[in-house]
Amino acid sequence: MTIASRQVGEKVVLQVAGRMDAENAPEFTKECESWISKGITSLVVDVGDLSYVSSMGLRSFMAIGKALQDKAGKLLICRQTGLVKQVFEITRLNSIFPPHESVESALAEG
Repeated sequence: MTIASRQVGEKVVLQVAGRMDAENAPEFTKECESWISKGITSLVVDVGDLSYVSSMGLRSFMAIGKALQDKAGKLLICRQTGLVKQVFEITRLNSIFPPHESVESALAEG
């Protein structure tokens, strides 16, 4: 899994690619927590190049979402495709993190 992050105004976009599983989900959590500790309260996660997400990966999304919510912030997820999209739909995480079609639409929210 690779993570590229960039700040866009008050938000940070994290582009996640590859497979998010028990081995590397903590790396994603750590990267997000690092931005939150710097005062960022809106994270946009681009999962368009993510091919797989395990239960540990979903747990990371939930933990970061909760951490941001506690700071009156938001976790926005965009560009879901294939298996990742199916997993979010099956687990109903789409009701917690409504999907965005693009990074731009996620950045435009809130």
